[in-house]
Amino acid sequence: MKSTNRGENLSAISPDLTTRDSMKIVVSTHTTGGITPDVTGAETFCTIVALAESPVRPGLLYAGTDDGNVWLTRNDGGTWENLTGRFPGAPAGTYVSRIEPSHFDTATFYVTFDGHRTNNFTPYVYVTTDFGKTFTAISHNLPTGGPDYVHVVREDPFNRNLLYVGTDVGAYVSRDRGASWQKFMTGLPVVPVHDLKVHPREHELMAATHGRGIWIVDVAPLEQLADSVLAASAYLFEPKTAYEYGEAVRANTSGGHKQFVSPSPQYGAEIVYRLTSGDRRTQTKVVIRDVRGDTVRTVNGPGGPGLHRATWGFQGRTPPPQTLSPSQRRDSTLIVRRIQLVFDSLEKAGTNAQMLGPLKTALLAGDLQGLAQRFGFGGGGGGGGGGGGGGGAAAAAGRFVERPGETTPRTPGAAGGPQGGAAQQEGGEAGTEQPDVGFLGTLGQLIRVALPNQRGPGGGGGGGLGGLGFIAQAFGRTAGGGGGGGGFGGFGGAAAVSSGDYLVSITVDGKTLSRVLRVERASGTGAGASFAFDDDEDADP
Repeated sequence: MKSTNRGENLSAISPDLTTRDSMKIVVSTHTTGGITPDVTGAETFCTIVALAESPVRPGLLYAGTDDGNVWLTRNDGGTWENLTGRFPGAPAGTYVSRIEPSHFDTATFYVTFDGHRTNNFTPYVYVTTDFGKTFTAISHNLPTGGPDYVHVVREDPFNRNLLYVGTDVGAYVSRDRGASWQKFMTGLPVVPVHDLKVHPREHELMAATHGRGIWIVDVAPLEQLADSVLAASAYLFEPKTAYEYGEAVRANTSGGHKQFVSPSPQYGAEIVYRLTSGDRRTQTKVVIRDVRGDTVRTVNGPGGPGLHRATWGFQGRTPPPQTLSPSQRRDSTLIVRRIQLVFDSLEKAGTNAQMLGPLKTALLAGDLQGLAQRFGFGGGGGGGGGGGGGGGAAAAAGRFVERPGETTPRTPGAAGGPQGGAAQQEGGEAGTEQPDVGFLGTLGQLIRVALPNQRGPGGGGGGGLGGLGFIAQAFGRTAGGGGGGGGFGGFGGAAAVSSGDYLVSITVDGKTLSRVLRVERASGTGAGASFAFDDDEDADP
């Protein structure tokens, strides 16, 4: 059926394209009384289950049925060509699970079959380059012997050699148009992948699974991974447009003690590069320059062979520390002593040493900017009033206080550390556990009590690292920028950069590689604003 007015009216553009098996139709329409309670569609027969239109040529349509028929029309349904029986190795009558037209030419499209309904778990993937006159099997080294039947095949819209397949046990990728396949499941559980889609703007592959939700992976570097890239000793990938954004300040509320929490992507511009040599213990310096050629920021990324990622949180140049006043010299001395005491206690309590090390080093220098860069926190509000006394550490941090018998089990050595599932990596610092906001709030309260007149109740700092802003102030690194909402708040006076083009460079073995990075600021999130996305609101009253 076809509609040109959003479904208000429909008109038929094909005859019955199925096998019209009368016995199966009787079962689905009469034997069951027309009601098919099986939500998998196992009791529905002789239906069209795959339909696609060429993104290159409108009116070029492809249709597949649950009883093995495949059809093509080049004139928007005026006439149909039956392609059934041209798929070597596929048993007749096998369910057509997906048809994927090519994004690059009209003669190429892909077809997958799913035979598990007849106890056939073999993966069937085919391609044609001549409008379906002939088909070639490209399953090749896809696993067999288990429930390996294919639900979906997708062609990457930016790299015609890049194919993705979703089977009943996971996802696979091919860089050579199906000549070979490899598992593409880092972080993805063994789960049926029913659909795949590449976001055309974000260059991210989205996987819809059976019972495990939506999974997303950045495939922009994979789209650029040509043979010439693999042959190079070092390669800096074209970065995606990066967006500065924030969130409006909202009241503290509890979502309950069993709320679902998933780690978000790092805030900032992601820089991806590939190295084929070097020492993994070394770091790669990523230099960001503005249009005048001035260095805005230097970010440390990992070294050694492999594909690496570093994140720049849009921080500009950090101004030099201010001259300390007598009170600041007193406060900084007290804070240093208190930091030593607090961190010694945390280490004895078994808190993750890899996390405490960079935290302690940065705090002893008053360098909250470097801390934000390493762990990927958005800029919180600076400073704030006194510590939150009387409520306990968990209450001061705004966390849910579990009742006896409801305590969430924690892994050994996690006392006082971040909650499971919230770990992220910043600037390529692999293997470093990230502190959560609640832990940072508690840490700020523990350190703040060293200062005079800071032991009573009072307001804390903003989100992110805002609760530690008093440390930067004591070291002469006055917190600047917005604050409170995260995203653009400054640490140590380093404001977020403005929108525009920036040059990203890495130097490997004496050779400098550079790419232009575009930074854009989301509407309604200017400096000093509440960072709300005001342009997303409905125009209607």
